Amino acid sequence: MRIALVSREFPPASGSGGIGTYTEKTAHALAAMGQDVHVFTEGDPGASRTTSGGAHIHVVPEIRARPDERRAVLRAVAVSRALRKTGPFDVVQACEWGAEAFAYAPRRAGLLITRLATPAYVVNRLNGMSARARLRTAVVGRLERLQARWSDHVISPSRSLADMVGRDWGLDPRRMTVVPTGIEIPIADPTRIPAYLSGKRFVLYFGRLERRKGVKTWIDALRDVLDNDPELWAVFAGQDLGLGGTPVHEYARDLLGPRMARVVFLPRLPHSELFPLISASTLVAMPSVWESLANACLEAMALGKPVIATSGSGFGEVIRDRVNGFLVGPEDSNALARTAIDALADPIRLAQVGQAAAARASDFALDKMAGRLLELYGQLIGPRPSPAVARALG
Repeated sequence: MRIALVSREFPPASGSGGIGTYTEKTAHALAAMGQDVHVFTEGDPGASRTTSGGAHIHVVPEIRARPDERRAVLRAVAVSRALRKTGPFDVVQACEWGAEAFAYAPRRAGLLITRLATPAYVVNRLNGMSARARLRTAVVGRLERLQARWSDHVISPSRSLADMVGRDWGLDPRRMTVVPTGIEIPIADPTRIPAYLSGKRFVLYFGRLERRKGVKTWIDALRDVLDNDPELWAVFAGQDLGLGGTPVHEYARDLLGPRMARVVFLPRLPHSELFPLISASTLVAMPSVWESLANACLEAMALGKPVIATSGSGFGEVIRDRVNGFLVGPEDSNALARTAIDALADPIRLAQVGQAAAARASDFALDKMAGRLLELYGQLIGPRPSPAVARALG
């Protein structure tokens, strides 16, 4: 099967954001299963085509136009041209974020699948963006919606995201399928832990430091958590995106006062440094306001770490409260603090929850999820000749 995956970012050249990381892992997994996989990603216009893990990488020149909506349209046009030049493909898959396949959709050759990440309108709402600010992103949001509506099928990493976006965008549920993100079982090198954390018990928050990820709720809860255990430390790792214009570390400093002596803020870390940190932690906090299903949660669980997450979203599709993790209501710092304090007070139960978490995470192994994705492709293509086969037959 000839498959194209579209992603503006692709590690390592474009960083390791969630969409780029998903695309890299999926491309490699599908190629390992014998598929002809092509990735279309943004980069230096002078870069040559390369191969990564068996997948062919095609560089689409970076678009630097302003404003954002003009850049989105020009990028979608550039992606469409690249797909048509290199195609046809049996399947083209692109996330809704940024509407990269918007221009390709009306005159597509073969199957077009939109994979939901988290649409811009959801991110803006969860981050408490003002109505005026949301208006500035309305055009790109509409393009994201049109891409999904014009696609042959939409896939989602969780039922929670599928239900919400399907309802808001008026998508036919018969054209939507849940295919969770697959994970590679992390490998943690204990020697990569910072020396000043060696031998210390600490709770960990990692990922973007922003409101929708629940970082404010966690900092509010930390007052009681740190007071309850004078030996406990708290570690944050991720890009500081601020809270209403105030850097997160400044908010923590003002709120926690002298407790900051046991609080560490680290930048976004590569997996080689992040995974040992996760493995050494006692408890992982992911109190998102709402979450489809963070790949980071599955990685932490795979490393045997108990995760405190929030109910009412995709976390509940993976975590059973007090069995393989903990669930609390969103933006409830008091409940979050009580749950963390209770969990930390019982090391034996905490270890049991961590073991159950690792077992649950194995259900989302990358090869299993790639197999489900490939099976869906085959079902959607059906018995009709694929574009690639039709071209070969002339």
